[in-house]
Amino acid sequence: MEQANNNDFGQERTRQLLSGVPFFNEIARDNQEEFAQLECNTRLWVADSGDEVIRAGDVDSTLYFLLRGQLEVLAEQPGDPPLYYVSPGEVFGTLSMLLGTPRSATIRVADNAREAVLASLDFNPFNDTDSPYSLSTRLAFFHMIVHHVRWTLEVKRMQNPDHELVQSMRKLPVFHGEKGSEAELMSLKEQAQGLAELLCRWNEDGQEGTGALQLT
Repeated sequence: MEQANNNDFGQERTRQLLSGVPFFNEIARDNQEEFAQLECNTRLWVADSGDEVIRAGDVDSTLYFLLRGQLEVLAEQPGDPPLYYVSPGEVFGTLSMLLGTPRSATIRVADNAREAVLASLDFNPFNDTDSPYSLSTRLAFFHMIVHHVRWTLEVKRMQNPDHELVQSMRKLPVFHGEKGSEAELMSLKEQAQGLAELLCRWNEDGQEGTGALQLT
């Protein structure tokens, strides 16, 4: 996978690609100055058909967004069909990013895609107390993460409503305080961590089966 300079696409094309991701759209709508900083810190990648984007066992703090093309999440056994596909606009890499655990699966560009264009962000600046980003941007980031992991768990719950971890899902705290506050940000961070740990336990349970959603 080759890192591309944003200038290789031009600002208009770069923003067109990023507009397929709701998180970038939200920041661009609310604060153009903040979006410009976010855009500078976003890496663009171009990967050819068959190229690996994430390798199982790697550890890093990167979050990925697929902007164009299609990716496939490989099964553990070579020759088995892909577990699922990643489509444009989707985010992935959440579990390893939140928990500091090795990537749980290898993701590569699907054979039927000529290439894939991806964006990536380092998680740490959003999580640090001295973050260069505003409170509203960090809130938007963690809202995105919480929504994504919770949605993945909901899919698993619908597939297996009697799973023992369903009750654990219902016990996860929900924030009821002042919106847009530091307290909400702290709550979202705790929710993201708790949801990620629960999803990791569910994945390790061995009951997800082929085609079930995971997060690397």
